[in-house]
Amino acid sequence: MNKVHQQSLKFSSLPLEGVKVVDMTRVLAAPYATMNLSDLGANVIKIERPGSGDETRKWGPPFISPTLSNYFACCNRNKRSVVVDYTSNEGQAIIKKLLAQSDVFVENLKPGTLKKYNLDFSSVKSLNKKLIYASLSGYGQDGPYSSQGAYDVPLSAEGGLMGITGPIDGEPVKVGVALTDICSGLYLYSSILAALYQRSKTGLGQQIDVSMFSTQLSMLVNVASNYLNSGIIAKPLGSSHQSIVPYQAFKTSNGYIVIAANNDNQFWELSEAVGWPWLASNPMFSTNELRVVNRDELLKHLTERFEEETSEYWIDIATHYSFTASPINDVKQAFEHPQAIHADIVKTVHNDVDNVDVKVVGHPVKFNSKDPNQYRAPPVLGQHTVEVLQSIGYSVEEIRSLLKKNVIQSATNLP
Repeated sequence: MNKVHQQSLKFSSLPLEGVKVVDMTRVLAAPYATMNLSDLGANVIKIERPGSGDETRKWGPPFISPTLSNYFACCNRNKRSVVVDYTSNEGQAIIKKLLAQSDVFVENLKPGTLKKYNLDFSSVKSLNKKLIYASLSGYGQDGPYSSQGAYDVPLSAEGGLMGITGPIDGEPVKVGVALTDICSGLYLYSSILAALYQRSKTGLGQQIDVSMFSTQLSMLVNVASNYLNSGIIAKPLGSSHQSIVPYQAFKTSNGYIVIAANNDNQFWELSEAVGWPWLASNPMFSTNELRVVNRDELLKHLTERFEEETSEYWIDIATHYSFTASPINDVKQAFEHPQAIHADIVKTVHNDVDNVDVKVVGHPVKFNSKDPNQYRAPPVLGQHTVEVLQSIGYSVEEIRSLLKKNVIQSATNLP
C-alpha cells in the first residue's frame, strides 16, 4: 500500500468526529466556540429555550428568512437545535440524559443559574466522569463581580480596550466587531481542546471557567506590558501604534492606506520608496526608538508626501520593498479580494425547513488530512428536537407527551 493511500485511510474523518457536545449557549462568545468545535467534526446539540430560543435569532434587520437573522447565522452553523425547558423536572431529566452520553457541556448562563436546576458541575459530574463542563461568563464563576451579567461593549470599556481605541482626544469608540466576545470564544474553544487532550491521558473530565473580563485584560498584550512594567497608561492613538512608527493609516490623494514599517531596514526602504532617503539618515529618525520619540515630526513629513499620490500608486510601489502598504477595504472589497476567492472562504448551505440558502464564512484553517468544508445550515428553532430525543432512547409516545406539556418544542412533525 502506498504512503498516500495509507494517509487517506488514516485521516478519513475530521479531527473531532465522534465528540458529542451539549451546547447550552446563546448570543456570540460561547456559540462561536461551539461552532468552531462543530466545524472540526464535533456533534453539537444546541439547547434552546421554548418560544424564542437564542435571542440573536431576532437580532435584525437584516434577516435571511422570517425565522433566521444574519446574526444568528454567523455563529450557529453545523449545529442541531433542540428546544427544552430545563426549568422543569422533565426537561432537566432530558439534559442529564444527554450529558451522561456526551463528551462536553458548554454553558454561558449567569453563574449560579444552573445550580437552581441541579445542572451545575457538582450536580452532574457523577453522571459522567469523562464530561468536560465548560462555562463562560462575564467575570468568572467567583469573585466580587461574578453575579453580574455582561456583554461585549461594556466589558471592552471596563477591561481597557475602549480606553485605547479611537481618535486622539476623540470620543470613546468601540471596535467594529465584538472582539471581546470573539476572543473569549476562542479561549473557550482552545480550553476545551486542551481538556479533551488531557482526558485522553487521564480518562477524566474537568470543569473549565472562562472569564470574558480576564480575556479582555489578556487582549491588552503589549499595552498591558507597557503599563505593568513601565507605568505607561496608554491613550487612543487613532490607527497608529504606541511602540512602532510609522505603523498607521495615511491619507492619499484619493483615499487612505495603511503603512507598516516595523523595523529600521523597512524604514530605510520606505524612505527610498517615497523619494526621501534623507529621512532614514536623519538622526531624529534613524532608529525605531527615535522615531517613536519624534513621532509628530516624522508624521508631518510622511503625511505630506503620501497625499501627493494615489493609494494605488503607493500600494504598487510597496510591492518592490519589504514594508507594506495596504488598502482600507470595505466588507465587499474584503470578500472580493483575490486571496479570499482563492481560499474559497465563503460557503453556501441550504436550510430545508425554511427552503433558503445561507452564505457563511467557512473555517479559516486548512488541514492536510481533511478540510472542514462540509457545512450544515444554521438550524431552525427546534429543528432537531425529535431526532435527538429519539437518539437517546425516548419513544414517540414519550416525545408526544413532552410536546403536549410544553417541556419540549419541535419544528418538525413526529414520524
